[in-house]
Amino acid sequence: MLLNDWVTNASNRLTAVRVASPKLEAQVLAAHSMLVDRTWVLTHPEHVVNDLALEGLLQRRESGEPLAYILGYREFFSRRFRVDSNVLIPRQETEVLVETALELPVDRLKALDIGTGSGCIAITLKLERPNWEVWATDISSSALQVARENAETLGADITFRHSNLLEQLAGEKFDLIVSNPPYIGRNEIIPREVREFEPDSALFADDNGLAIYRQLAATIKDHLTPGGRVILEIGQEQGLAVSALYPGSEIIKDLSGNDRVVMWRFADDP
Repeated sequence: MLLNDWVTNASNRLTAVRVASPKLEAQVLAAHSMLVDRTWVLTHPEHVVNDLALEGLLQRRESGEPLAYILGYREFFSRRFRVDSNVLIPRQETEVLVETALELPVDRLKALDIGTGSGCIAITLKLERPNWEVWATDISSSALQVARENAETLGADITFRHSNLLEQLAGEKFDLIVSNPPYIGRNEIIPREVREFEPDSALFADDNGLAIYRQLAATIKDHLTPGGRVILEIGQEQGLAVSALYPGSEIIKDLSGNDRVVMWRFADDP
């Protein structure tokens, strides 16, 4: 079968299962299978392919498995992070959290990423601010293994700890704490490929998605230096509810105008 014919056929099949960008994803799957880039696929439409070799990848995508898991990576902040079903797939919205942190006018600080997953937040902060000391935690040992591999591959010196939120960090204080915690309510309707394939522990939280924010609010002061900051990613309908847990906090919007981040400063006085 000619490559162009395979892409057309695959695109039609992905359209039938409501994939948002079927032709693009078909091209990416073909490129991944043949160990070439998408540009090569676009410029070699007459190349003869073994459609049987490509069928397995296509069936995985038809089943709803996210493209990032099939490829084994996702781009974040112009870097490639390895991902698998143990970690949440990095999303562009989370770059708002990173950009907010990077705007802090501090050359040296100690930062903590709670629930690091793939490590994309912690690793990006370290690579963009080499003078920062960056720690990262996760309740999942499997997720921490992915994060460690990404840190090694990308050359980021991160201190990793296996911990449920702040439980294993007794006595440690930070100038900056960031997190993209689980914030989806358990009854919320979300895309099938998210609900069925990404880890529940990284997606869902009790109390309409607010449970982790409440848990952090109760203990986070014990781990902040005076004037320390907290930057949290939130769901687009959660701005007012989360900011109320951190009095005096600021709500920051994403490029679509949705509430995306809450930033709070720990006052110097008790």
